[in-house]
Amino acid sequence: MIKLALLLSLCSAINLVSAQQYSVVPANRTSTNAPAYGWIAGASRDVRQQTLIGASHLTALIGKSISAIELRRHSANEQYLGGTADLTVTLSISPLLPIECSPIYTNNTGPQGSAAFSGLVLLPTSPAPSGGPIGWSSTETVKIQLANSFTYTGGTLCIDIIGRAVTGQNANWWMANLELEDIGGTLTDLGGGCGIYGGINKQWSSVSRRSLLAGSHARFYANGTPGAPGLAVFGNAALFGIPLSVTGIPSGPSCNIWLASLDVLVPITFSVPTDPIDIPYGGEAEVMFQVPNSPTMLGVTMTTQWIDWGQLATSNAIEWSIASSMPTIDMALIEGDADEASGLAAPYMGHVMRFTYL
Repeated sequence: MIKLALLLSLCSAINLVSAQQYSVVPANRTSTNAPAYGWIAGASRDVRQQTLIGASHLTALIGKSISAIELRRHSANEQYLGGTADLTVTLSISPLLPIECSPIYTNNTGPQGSAAFSGLVLLPTSPAPSGGPIGWSSTETVKIQLANSFTYTGGTLCIDIIGRAVTGQNANWWMANLELEDIGGTLTDLGGGCGIYGGINKQWSSVSRRSLLAGSHARFYANGTPGAPGLAVFGNAALFGIPLSVTGIPSGPSCNIWLASLDVLVPITFSVPTDPIDIPYGGEAEVMFQVPNSPTMLGVTMTTQWIDWGQLATSNAIEWSIASSMPTIDMALIEGDADEASGLAAPYMGHVMRFTYL
């Protein structure tokens, strides 16, 4: 009887292993390397990462039970030293499509989230690749064996990972493979900047080109007088620059306005740098808004220019256009500090992942 019980147990284990199947997202990266790389949450610092995966990638998983998730290393010709990360993983069906992803984490998670894993995960020492595609061996992947499996029922899968660094066990350079759709809007710097920031060309404002997508959150940045108020102004580009002094505001001769209309004015305050090394660059300010997820937004053009009231200075004006095509990657990555409520939302990239399922 004992021998029979052992035999039955062995057969059951063999059947379980043989029943396991694998699905890589995106499928075209099963045995080919994706072009980009990014951090693994908790490898060296406290990070929260949400990966949204659209239903187009997950047909094989409908009705299946996900038991493990693997992240694959990048193909760079370098050795990655191992370490340990403390991870908390929650899976849910997001109410949003990846292109509609929100920078606020709770907006992306579904109401029936499953606490799939909490504990330490090994990041293996990974030798430099010998050439060719990176595989899925134990030295090439970080595997999260879920304590509680998750049944995928359709829709956008949200994989929410909060990673905490483990003191003395950091993997300071362990880069995971990222799929990247390299599309974005267009930018034209019109000049007009003055003041003490932005280097010799006074370029103290910028726009994230890749964020200029229909459905994405467009991001605009500037550096100005720490603690001072300012304005981010949106409108149509002027044919030529108009001296700021014409408006009655005393300013230098190179302070020019490159806006023919003032359609939207966003008041901001430039932050006060906490690190002395950042003081020469001034305080930071950011404006972000969601571009409607509609084909009518393709190619829409505006111009943004900032005013720093702390020094009565204008930034360089940037004329920008929304990308002429919609993202097709059907994935998104939202990433930021583990203790913040929001991060940067990027609907044009996502971790290459392999799912084990039954």
